[in-house]
Amino acid sequence: MRSWLILGASGHARSLASVIRGRGDRIAAVGDRALSAGSTAPEAFRNPDGTLPAVFDDDARALDFALGESLSVTIAVGANAVRARIAAALAADQRFTGLTDALVAGSATVDATAVLGPLAQVCEHAHIGPLATVGQAVIVNTGAIVEHDCQVGPAAHLAPGSVLLGAASVGEGVFVGSGARVLPGIGVGDHAILGAGAVAARHLDGMATYVGVPARRLNPTKGPAH
Repeated sequence: MRSWLILGASGHARSLASVIRGRGDRIAAVGDRALSAGSTAPEAFRNPDGTLPAVFDDDARALDFALGESLSVTIAVGANAVRARIAAALAADQRFTGLTDALVAGSATVDATAVLGPLAQVCEHAHIGPLATVGQAVIVNTGAIVEHDCQVGPAAHLAPGSVLLGAASVGEGVFVGSGARVLPGIGVGDHAILGAGAVAARHLDGMATYVGVPARRLNPTKGPAH
């Protein structure tokens, strides 16, 4: 059994709490600026034995606690740019070596030849196929599929039910909306957004939003704010 620090306490944090409990692991601490230090953790973070995790309103104190208790760390922040920044800081700090392994749900399937980067999250009923590579701090959300030979860049987010078909690739900080698909061999550039239900049937440039079937460019984004 592993014990975890969850950085973040919003909706995605609740999903990760469910993943952790489903593994038979324990939530030892939650850190979020929206929480009051020393307060009682929200009920969504209660462990099966009835205990509630420690609460921190400051990431630095939460991470110091994680080091002292040898807690595994996961980043429950949906915003790709914010998650990437936190992940980069942890990767640069050698004290966290071994505490930032990927979090994989018990119901997820990950092929033995797939590679998961540190701080990646593979949620319930997701699938990672043979020879796929999932980068640092990627979210493969509930029921998402990453087929064989796919490449997922760091801090990307594959929303529930999204699908990357064989040898597809998405770049750094890409958001693939719920139910969206990237067809075989197609690439999506860094910090692009593929809207819910959209189908990428041709290569898509980065820093833009795409919607529809087939996906068409909606408007350029101002930066990787998502």
